[in-house]
Amino acid sequence: MVFLSVLLLLGAANAVPAASRVAPEGTGLEVRLLQPVASYSSKAGTPVSARVVAPVRVDDRTLIPIGSRVRGELAAVRKLGLGLRRGRASIDFDFDTLELPDGTTFPIAARVTRVETARESVNSKGEVLGIRATDAFGHRMAGIARNFFFWDPLVHSVLTGTTAAVIRFPEAEIHLPAGAELRIELTSPLELRDDWTVPFPAITTSPAEREDLLEIVRNMTYRSLTAGDLREADLVNVALLGEEEWIRRAFDAAGWVQADPLTISTGWRTFRSVAESREYPEAPMSAQLLDELPPALELSKALNTYSERHHARIWSQPDEFQGRPVFAVAATEDTAIDFSFKKMRLIHTIDPNLDNERAKIVNDLVDAGCVDAAELIDRPWAPREFRNATGEKVFTDSRLLVIELNACRTAHVAEPVLADEPIRVRGRWFQRVPRQIILTIRNDFTRNNPVFQAALGVRYLIGKAGGNERRRARQSRESAALPSIALSGAK
Repeated sequence: MVFLSVLLLLGAANAVPAASRVAPEGTGLEVRLLQPVASYSSKAGTPVSARVVAPVRVDDRTLIPIGSRVRGELAAVRKLGLGLRRGRASIDFDFDTLELPDGTTFPIAARVTRVETARESVNSKGEVLGIRATDAFGHRMAGIARNFFFWDPLVHSVLTGTTAAVIRFPEAEIHLPAGAELRIELTSPLELRDDWTVPFPAITTSPAEREDLLEIVRNMTYRSLTAGDLREADLVNVALLGEEEWIRRAFDAAGWVQADPLTISTGWRTFRSVAESREYPEAPMSAQLLDELPPALELSKALNTYSERHHARIWSQPDEFQGRPVFAVAATEDTAIDFSFKKMRLIHTIDPNLDNERAKIVNDLVDAGCVDAAELIDRPWAPREFRNATGEKVFTDSRLLVIELNACRTAHVAEPVLADEPIRVRGRWFQRVPRQIILTIRNDFTRNNPVFQAALGVRYLIGKAGGNERRRARQSRESAALPSIALSGAK
């Protein structure tokens, strides 16, 4: 009996680590496609693969490390074509295999939940849905204007022709190039065998070095200001140690681009990107200052829309740490464009959990192989919850992520999987023109009539009156920061 009790105790003890190596249903993975797909020409059954670009951590254990891969196929592809049968294209991914860096494979069940910084949406079944070409901001506004003159065919036709001449019809077929980032979610638990946790090297190795770094953090201004009226804006949530050229190379290897300066030309291009639902990753940013100085670098990362993008403003600091220049970074993620009645203009809304963008930066730079060490530094004096310059409530654990870069001359850039032949992402002009006419007529009857538009307006105003804010506040409280590498100082 005693022997049996000992066996049971040993079995229970051995079951503890095994249980902690199960990724439960609902666990998210951030992956980057290794080959392009397009609704116009890709076929169901086409193999697809993607690289994991952020670690999957459960109970402080890294169960799926950066560099793992997921594989599967396209379960279904529906192109828009002429728009006679449907108003949107769609692609359904079926990822069924996880391959860890050591070559070990596991069967998985997963669905796509989001295409990062994309105009495309994802439904509850995991299907990626293309845009309605007639839902582009410019065409919606033109459609509303036409409704005021529905009784006058001449004015109606003039407005239609003017819209077509000024605002280009957006391409509504889905095109996800190699490098497009997806979020997928496990739909059943995944039991793994190994713990891939490897604590990242700390920047400081002695009490004296730690105190030197803390002194730099204490002296660093932690909130940026708007350039015009000097209102408190974004939180400095990352510090980079390294030469400016290293920073440029590291972010370039991670797929980030330098934002354009704001000029009449770039302002017009930004307007067109919004009106036409077109990509413009280099779109200018609003002007912000830190210690009365503009950023040394303004970097962003987006796929095919101006509404959503990751961006980071980077300021040079007067301090050095162990001979390395110090740069302060305010990083946020734009999640949508909304109209602010308080400011009477369009504004970007951002992810309220600022720690998500902090994790995004370190994961991207680690995946590129440009990080030597990193630490999280407590800042009890920095706010944990505040409103930014546009009045949005945001929250954070207030800690500063300090990243020590290397020269990044041999960045780890995943090679895309080459297709047998280049894929076509859209039809020819003689196919697109009739589609534009068909979709416009179809939309004017089904979605652009005064009754439908009035219902949309009422729903929007009800949301602005408080429903959206309450839902956003609830989501903010429930959301957790995306996992990042195992950092020194992390709780």
